[in-house]
Amino acid sequence: MSNVNLNETAPTRFQDIGGVSLAYRHFGKEGAPPVACFQHFTGTMNNFDPIHTNRLAQDRPVILVDYRGVGRSGGKMPDSMPAIAADIIAFVKALGLKQIDLFGFSLGGMVAQQLAFDAPERVRRILLAGTGPSAGEGMQEFSPEVQEIVNRPNSTQQERSLDLFFSKSPTSHAAGEAWLKRIAARKLDREPDAKPQVAEAQLVALAKWGAIPTTDRYGDLTKIKQRTLVVNGKDDIMVPTINSYILQQHLPDARLILYPDSGHGSHFQFSEEFAEEAARFFAAA
Repeated sequence: MSNVNLNETAPTRFQDIGGVSLAYRHFGKEGAPPVACFQHFTGTMNNFDPIHTNRLAQDRPVILVDYRGVGRSGGKMPDSMPAIAADIIAFVKALGLKQIDLFGFSLGGMVAQQLAFDAPERVRRILLAGTGPSAGEGMQEFSPEVQEIVNRPNSTQQERSLDLFFSKSPTSHAAGEAWLKRIAARKLDREPDAKPQVAEAQLVALAKWGAIPTTDRYGDLTKIKQRTLVVNGKDDIMVPTINSYILQQHLPDARLILYPDSGHGSHFQFSEEFAEEAARFFAAA
């Protein structure tokens, strides 16, 4: 079957979970376990890179879903990772899926970890990009550099994304510009931008996730037995790159890829290379 441009053309569907409707898109080759994809802070389905999702869709079903209260999903955005994960677990059950693979970027990677904690029987493999563990290094709040970019007056969302997700080099920024064009390729049936209430709730969820316990800081990571691929850039200013090392060191079965001259969105900068790595990872027995 042909899967050309499925990210750009797949219809948006809606699934009820206990009286709340979650917006999602489901496309790709049937047969293999589906890969469910979870988005970054205030991100929607619009922000997934079609190079990634269309490559994965050649081999397996791909599911993009917006959290409660995001895009056209109903309800109010939860303010904790367990609550977000509970919605996704209900969503997976409602779709009748026995087991799925997970691909989470940034906040979405935290949601993926929480899913593995709370419903391990539903999770086969995990891909974590630009993310960190609970109580990670420098994850208690955004750094002054990130706060300056986020609060920069008279800047556009696209300009902020370039500075937050990519390094300062011309090569990295050029790759960022190409990514922005790719995620704008879907012209119809796009999701509305996240509302301020979504950002507020997600900031609370991030603060809870970043809180440092008094003992056994990374002990929970040993509970994630699934094979995991951790991906990041050399200098992630949003979720410091050291957290990718921490994930790889504490997860029992994890591999780590670090891309050069890149940051939080390294997998967008090295999009073709990453797409092939991801496809191989999910395809392996």
